[in-house]
Amino acid sequence: MNIGEVIKCRRQKRGITQAELAALLNITPQAVSRWEMGISYPDIAMIPKISEALWVTADELLGVDPTKVNRGQELKLPESEPLDTERISKDYTEVSLSQNQVDDIFQYVPVPISGESKKVLVVDDADFMRMMLEDILMKHGHTVLQARNGQEGLDILEREKVDVCVLDIVMPVMHGIEALRRMKEMQPDLKVVMLSALSQESNVRKALHLGAAAFVAKPFQAETLMERIG
Repeated sequence: MNIGEVIKCRRQKRGITQAELAALLNITPQAVSRWEMGISYPDIAMIPKISEALWVTADELLGVDPTKVNRGQELKLPESEPLDTERISKDYTEVSLSQNQVDDIFQYVPVPISGESKKVLVVDDADFMRMMLEDILMKHGHTVLQARNGQEGLDILEREKVDVCVLDIVMPVMHGIEALRRMKEMQPDLKVVMLSALSQESNVRKALHLGAAAFVAKPFQAETLMERIG
């Protein structure tokens, strides 16, 4: 399904009208109707608000198949590297943590957002999510590089020196947990902020163990991400 079809499906499942959704998003009902008909698409900055209003993750909105999460399918590493301890948790019935619970595990201490410009590598397989993140980051004065999966992210790090990496977990070719491990081996001082709907405690603790600086749970607020980038 495209994003408009997902919005329509989730809106109907919640039992709210187009007008009610529009009121939640502070837009016109006609805009919602155009999304659902595929005439136009939401602005990338609207995705976090739509996620919250419809009780849907950004991954679902942007095309990640939720059945791969709900059925507990495992994302395997390549057969040549059977690192069981680095695999994403199989137990997707495990309750996802709230951002506050994630922050407790990371012992996160809020700090003011720095005005310093950084070079940020965004690694996410969803085109729409990368566009949204680029828009958010550039508005805060950062330079953005993009990669569609962990392997592409590693390839960029071989050529570029970056300050921060924003890293998804569910991706083809190489998922984010394995990419995190390799990135920290390649550049130990690299600040990596995980950004994923897979905020089960096991995955959060694994990211912390492998050297992530923070973990932001999708759906997310832009301010939450920017605070953790620093």
